[in-house]
Amino acid sequence: MKFFWKLYLSIMLITITFFSIGGYFLIQSSFHNSLEREIESVYKENDIYISSLQREFNIPIDDQEDSTLVIKLLQNSIGTLTIQTLSGNLSFCLRDTQGQIIYQNGGFSDKNNFIDKVEDNQRAYKIFNEKNQYTLHTLRPFHFANVNIYIQNSRNISSLFQTRNDQYQIFITYTILLSCISAIVIFMITRWLMKPLHKLSLATKEIANGDFIEDIPVSSEDEIGQFTKDFNTMSARLKTSLASLQDSVERQEIFVSNFAHELKTPLTSMIGYGDMIRSKTLTDEQVVTYAHAIVQEGKRLESMSMKLMDLIVLKKQDFIMHHISAHVFFEMVKETFTPIINQENINFTMDIEESDLWIEPDLMQTVFFNLLDNARKAITTDGQISIIGRNTLQDYEVKIIDNGCGIDSQNLNKVKEAFYMVDKSRSRNAGSAGLGLAITDQILQLHHATMTIDSTLYIGTTITVHLKKGENNEKI
Repeated sequence: MKFFWKLYLSIMLITITFFSIGGYFLIQSSFHNSLEREIESVYKENDIYISSLQREFNIPIDDQEDSTLVIKLLQNSIGTLTIQTLSGNLSFCLRDTQGQIIYQNGGFSDKNNFIDKVEDNQRAYKIFNEKNQYTLHTLRPFHFANVNIYIQNSRNISSLFQTRNDQYQIFITYTILLSCISAIVIFMITRWLMKPLHKLSLATKEIANGDFIEDIPVSSEDEIGQFTKDFNTMSARLKTSLASLQDSVERQEIFVSNFAHELKTPLTSMIGYGDMIRSKTLTDEQVVTYAHAIVQEGKRLESMSMKLMDLIVLKKQDFIMHHISAHVFFEMVKETFTPIINQENINFTMDIEESDLWIEPDLMQTVFFNLLDNARKAITTDGQISIIGRNTLQDYEVKIIDNGCGIDSQNLNKVKEAFYMVDKSRSRNAGSAGLGLAITDQILQLHHATMTIDSTLYIGTTITVHLKKGENNEKI
């Protein structure tokens, strides 16, 4: 069953139940109040009888007189007693201590005897029902001479019960009528109350289908309004989480692409050294040197893959930096890149001034491999690539200069974007995906380093990198 019908039927059931209970108790309360007034009125009539008897038979009688004679005297004399009220002549009877009638001027019988209910000379009442005729009887003890007698009077109260039955009939009729009206009104109110929940349900379905809608308008400050606010907050956070997840997926895709891109340089170097070992006659010393170079490139490739994953996928920023000599670092770069340069007959020179660098070596090698690889790809004939390193007052400056095709001013500001390629056909032929400078710029930011690019179309490109010195930067 839908929540709408649960709410609707619950309200209807509660409304009808409490309305019925309330009406029942109201009618019963009115009936009991009327009955109490009737009882009190009959009690007063009983008091009138006693007063009249005391006044009428106020004659001296010996207390030692035989009780039978006293009762007989009372029977002979009371017949002349008539008591009238606004409602007419009153009927009553006298009973002895056994409940036997010793006198009556109305329709009393032994069935109306309830002397056993009178205790300690107190008065009592009882209602008798005979053929749907209700009669209220009261009984009170009275001491006459040396005889105890009981005075009983009655009143027909059938109209009181009939009035209650009529009220029940009217109440049932009005209950049915009001229930029909309430059913319509409650249906409309329930539908109105459920409208915000219906909107939330539709919004939930749209979110489940991946369509994030605008915030649902909050039309009240009650619990549903607060629930709507919470739903909007949840939706916004879910949207942010999905965006973050999408970003994470994109970072993983970029990592895979970057990793594939970064594999090329060390693999090309390893293939070059391996080809020389396989195809040339080498001395033992050369074989050991080239094999050592292959092993070192393999280890660097393993270390670089983990660090690239930490940087791109996990966005790690707290890499451990090391002090390293500029000569040592750039010699490692040269050893890896030389086999690639030799295959394309490019003149490669390096002029490095000694300094203490504060870098993460594997990541920084990735930077210069990318820069040198881009310079290599930009060269067509008579290639020349130079690396020049100099100390400045503030940092260590490295320039990579090539005489390649250059970059026009329109594309110069976009070369750091991921997957952007100046000459797409040439880059694809060279095996490039346009990722080199994007990851390079990210690694340089990690080192708090900067990079500038100066290029002239058809003349060449100069890339300047400013690195932090180790002696002045213990921490990045």
